[in-house]
Amino acid sequence: MTPLDSALLPVLQWTCLICFVYLLGANSLHLTMLLVGTVENALRRRESRAEDFETLSLSRFTIPVSVLAPAYNEEPIVSACVRSLLDLDYPQLEVIVVNDGSTDGTLEVLKREFDLYPLQIFYRRIIPTREVRAVYRSARDGRLLVVDKANGGKADALNCGVNLARYRYVCCVDSDSIYTRDALLKGMRLAVKDPARVIGMTSHITVSEQPETAYEADSGRIRLSPRPFFNFQHLDYLRSFLASRLAWSRFRFMLSTTGVFSIWRRDVVEELGGFSTRFTCEDIEMTFRAHHRFLRARRPYAILSLPDNVAFTEGPDRLSSLIAQRARWQRVIDETVWHYRSMIFNPRYGAVGLVGLPYYVFYEVLAPVFEFLALASLVLAWWLGALDWKLFLLYLGTVSFLNGVLTNGALLLQEQSSQSYSLSHLCGLMILGATEFIAYRPLLFYARLKGTWGFLKGDKRWHKFERNHRHGKLLPAPGESP
Repeated sequence: MTPLDSALLPVLQWTCLICFVYLLGANSLHLTMLLVGTVENALRRRESRAEDFETLSLSRFTIPVSVLAPAYNEEPIVSACVRSLLDLDYPQLEVIVVNDGSTDGTLEVLKREFDLYPLQIFYRRIIPTREVRAVYRSARDGRLLVVDKANGGKADALNCGVNLARYRYVCCVDSDSIYTRDALLKGMRLAVKDPARVIGMTSHITVSEQPETAYEADSGRIRLSPRPFFNFQHLDYLRSFLASRLAWSRFRFMLSTTGVFSIWRRDVVEELGGFSTRFTCEDIEMTFRAHHRFLRARRPYAILSLPDNVAFTEGPDRLSSLIAQRARWQRVIDETVWHYRSMIFNPRYGAVGLVGLPYYVFYEVLAPVFEFLALASLVLAWWLGALDWKLFLLYLGTVSFLNGVLTNGALLLQEQSSQSYSLSHLCGLMILGATEFIAYRPLLFYARLKGTWGFLKGDKRWHKFERNHRHGKLLPAPGESP
């Protein structure tokens, strides 16, 4: 052994020990979150079964909601998305679609499909936005308002929608997603009971290759893609919502309301100055900002996550698009945590500062660093001739098994509550869950590492992926007549 090898061997040993301790801590955290999420899921499901949704859907005391749908180059799916929003089973709502300077046929599709006519309307310009070019109303459904504005990004489009919104709560959605008929009823049920305290909510989202065909209304089952690439994304979403967000909600440090479906009290959004255009994405930062404002002022509030599936969103169908999407998610996590770093371990911010933010730092921000160290130590061990292949394979198998337990645990939570899959599909997903660590997680590692590097470089671009290719005519959205 050369002097260099002798010097590197202790470095390798310490690196392996540090990575092992990190992995043990991360898996312990995930297991804790899964167990707490299981309890929260059972409690929320019990509440949902006892809820009188029929009365809620008919009552004139149910709080009206303004649904805000920013749209940028969504020509293939925007019509189906808007129809699903107009078909929501809710007593009183308005749908405000904000065309954020699309360069494709998004606006033309909306004009044609919903018979739009120009409208002169007075609205409050509380939050500054890019120029509004025109406002349209639908001659077919007076609840639909379409705004055409100069491109300013999703946060700017949402702020424009907030300015035009008439109702106390705003539901922020994506125009590449299809929403279930009971999405608002389920999302708003806790706010209706405690509107003074509940300021924000989110719920479970399902990812799909083509959201407009993902749900079998007759059977209530989810139509899975034949491609494992999408089903791995499906499992990833399940872990994120049912194992993580439910536990965060239970512990009162819900850290991220998803941009696909988030409900906010409008006065809170206005008080906070609207959605920030200075961050890569708006959803996580708004959640952190709300925690920061209300905890500093010692005002009672709640930001909650529910287990009900409320939407089907389009996932990228190409590897490069998936990596770009997940790198963007990593960048906004890093940006937001860095911006609100003063809250970390600060008792003034309660569970958010003492548990939530440290969790984000440990598991989200530092994960790419430790994953890179683990890969580097593997290469170094091979180079030094210190790699025990049998021990390595045993270690890899153990980690894969633990990861599969966590993933399949989230899958079984979903199946227990909604019976969303046929037996063959459930078995297929469980097999994928067992192989996820080897077949899918390396892609996420690369994406997270790329996102971390992008954050360090100051990259704030959206990197929007192109819509997946559609074969033939689109099927109707859930609840829409063929």
